[in-house]
Amino acid sequence: MPERTVAVIGGTGHLGSALARRLARAGCEVLIGSRSAASAVQAAQGIGSGTKGLTNREAASAAGIVLVTVPFAAQESTLREIAPHVGGKIVVDTTVPLVPPKVMRVQLPAEGSAAQRAQNLLGESVTVISAFHNVAAHKLPTDQRIDCDVLVFGDD
Repeated sequence: MPERTVAVIGGTGHLGSALARRLARAGCEVLIGSRSAASAVQAAQGIGSGTKGLTNREAASAAGIVLVTVPFAAQESTLREIAPHVGGKIVVDTTVPLVPPKVMRVQLPAEGSAAQRAQNLLGESVTVISAFHNVAAHKLPTDQRIDCDVLVFGDD
């Protein structure tokens, strides 16, 4: 499980594919995870740079670091799916609790934050980091330098 192998769960979406592209170009081995292996393979081919497409479970199992880039509505089911495969790993959760139709305002879950919800679902053996909430996905797919700070939160 090389440290530079990163699984991007939800890597077929806008944020996931853009982060995967940048990570691949930075020299990381990138695994795109999706509910559909075929969708993941197609997204990986579009990114290039040796990126591979797998199911969420396969990608989470094979990576040292796991980025979760799914919408809030899919957070719980996705985390439950990968939970058996991420023990002892770092999981970076990008989830923002936006619930349609009011996607302009955060609607906090009962746990207080999407990150705390992720930690509760994944268990104490997983290091959960919350990041990339303030980076616009539409700015990431290019090679252009993005001049902004990235907020990163965690307990460790």
